[in-house]
Amino acid sequence: MRALPTMAPTSTVRPALTTGLWLILSTILLMGCSSNNVTVDSDYKAGVDFTQFKTYRWHQSSTGAKNYNGNDILDGRIRAAVDAELQAKGFRRLETGDIDFTVNYDVTTQAKTDVRSYNTYGGMAPGFSMGYGSGYYRYGYSMTYSTAPEVRTVHYEEGTFVLDVINRDNKLVWRGTAEGRLKKNLSVEEKRQSIKNVIAKVLANFPPQDAVK
Repeated sequence: MRALPTMAPTSTVRPALTTGLWLILSTILLMGCSSNNVTVDSDYKAGVDFTQFKTYRWHQSSTGAKNYNGNDILDGRIRAAVDAELQAKGFRRLETGDIDFTVNYDVTTQAKTDVRSYNTYGGMAPGFSMGYGSGYYRYGYSMTYSTAPEVRTVHYEEGTFVLDVINRDNKLVWRGTAEGRLKKNLSVEEKRQSIKNVIAKVLANFPPQDAVK
């Protein structure tokens, strides 16, 4: 993993995300059912002793999905999945008192185009071919392909989920990301499970095992 450069926490949600973010969130996190479709990465700030991190709470600016169409259900699922992963690692969430770090999440989406070319299959063409080992000719068929390739254009959306860990000084010290092509039309149970799967993959490298202590 790379040492994390100086970056600001995701304390504000960008205006570009206002249109239909509830749908974006419900798909980006759910890229999901097929984890092979998700690319996960993480960075951290060099010199941070993550072994001292024991307690946390959600960052005050972490309004997440609740800012968009009142999607408390999705926001609750995301937070519950993050809490479950962190607590399974031994961290304790405190609502009051001093804590060691806060967490925050954000999402972005980007329209992309995939252009591919294919040689078009032209069917079977009749003709003569040599018979094997017998010295005679026989009538047969061969496959033909058109010389002009067929071009197919696919438009899709790629989403990025970002999870930040912020220290007591409000400095970003760790960031995990998940990227993948968005999926739609998932059942409620598929959504729940996919959120858990993606967040588990994002937090697999927190705390970073190769950080200098």
